[in-house]
Amino acid sequence: MKRRTFIKKAGIATAGMLAAPYLLPSGRLFAGTGDRLANHVVVVLFAGGVRHQESIDQSYLSAQGFATTGNLLQNMLVGNAPSTNLVYSPWQPILSSPLVKQGTLFKEMRYATGPTGHFNGHTAAITGNYTDVSLNLNLNPDFPTVFEYYRKHTDPARSAINSWWMSEGLGPYPALNYSRNGMYGPMYGANYLRPATTFGSYGLDYLSDAITFQPDDVVKINSMKSFLDKNFDKTAADYPGIINTPEDREKIKSFIYQTLNKTSTNQIEWPLPPGISTAELTGDLVNMAYAWQVLQNFAPELLVINSFDLDACHFNFTDYLSYMHKADYGVGWLWDKIQHDPVLANDTILICMPDHGRNELPNSVYDANGLRAFDHTSDENSRRLFALIVGPAARVKQDQVVGDLINPVGETIDLVPTVAHILGFHEYIPGGLLPGRILEEAFV
Repeated sequence: MKRRTFIKKAGIATAGMLAAPYLLPSGRLFAGTGDRLANHVVVVLFAGGVRHQESIDQSYLSAQGFATTGNLLQNMLVGNAPSTNLVYSPWQPILSSPLVKQGTLFKEMRYATGPTGHFNGHTAAITGNYTDVSLNLNLNPDFPTVFEYYRKHTDPARSAINSWWMSEGLGPYPALNYSRNGMYGPMYGANYLRPATTFGSYGLDYLSDAITFQPDDVVKINSMKSFLDKNFDKTAADYPGIINTPEDREKIKSFIYQTLNKTSTNQIEWPLPPGISTAELTGDLVNMAYAWQVLQNFAPELLVINSFDLDACHFNFTDYLSYMHKADYGVGWLWDKIQHDPVLANDTILICMPDHGRNELPNSVYDANGLRAFDHTSDENSRRLFALIVGPAARVKQDQVVGDLINPVGETIDLVPTVAHILGFHEYIPGGLLPGRILEEAFV
């Protein structure tokens, strides 16, 4: 009863928001500080440690001693799916043409230095610098994040509501929305969400006690806040954390209420093929679904999300294959949604890249199907990765593959310069901060 009451109140409070679902202007090809290729970038860190063999090489079970090969990433790559020895349930691709036909595939890239750990891999991708941090994973990174570069050097779109970081899991990942760098920091960070927490049982349980104050109550609260601010050395704004304007805070609050309402009334659209039960949802697909809610409501210029279920490969190779297949469906589903959105279609560039690879040789674990598991311990195979850059034909080269095992092209740390190039602020980033380069091969 309490939850229904809360949802009813939230629905009333957000009614005004529903009449204007898009908050940002469209059609602007040039930022105030530089030429742009597109006004929106979506980065999917196809994470969890992805072996090149089962992804790009399409070897399926050949590393397990079976002759069967095939393509598990049918929404992303060209190639027939495995037809025998199936240990996963194939879903029909949602895209009529795989993403590689709509962009450029960097078939062989490198995670060049540092441990191939998940936090290291995410940090390298989001800051554009390799790291060997391993003792305290909850520290914000030393180098600025892509969000901070974007917000500090992009004019006029400096609002935090324009940049989002959404992770499938918690752990240390909230620390990646801003750095400890003195020239940047939380005032330029991204809004962070972990959908399974905010919109799952925790969110419903805790936010169900939220109170909708009357306007005169709000005046009293602000008066008390002003009084306290004048009587102490510091205000809440002096402490680390992302700061949104009062107007944006109201928009985010309404979005959370609205999305909780949609969740509790089964109105969230899930990345599942027709006829597939929600029991088949993974954490990755849940993250994709709520990423679409953010895109649909705020049309942010920069959104970074990750998938993470593939890390099951440490102990269950069968699940690893299934999760990879489903994460590919989620990426295709998200791109399909973007292409049918009046603001985002033809004005969005998608970059999909793993955090790092996975070992060439298996560990000692066998799963229920007798398939061997793989770790990621910084061997050369775990430094192999790929990137897929997809976008409008006038800006992104279509149906192109660059790099091979002998001549790899690109590194993990190239992601940040490439995003900065797309959104038009790369030339304004101070020298010495980004050792990587723009992946110019992808662009027209």
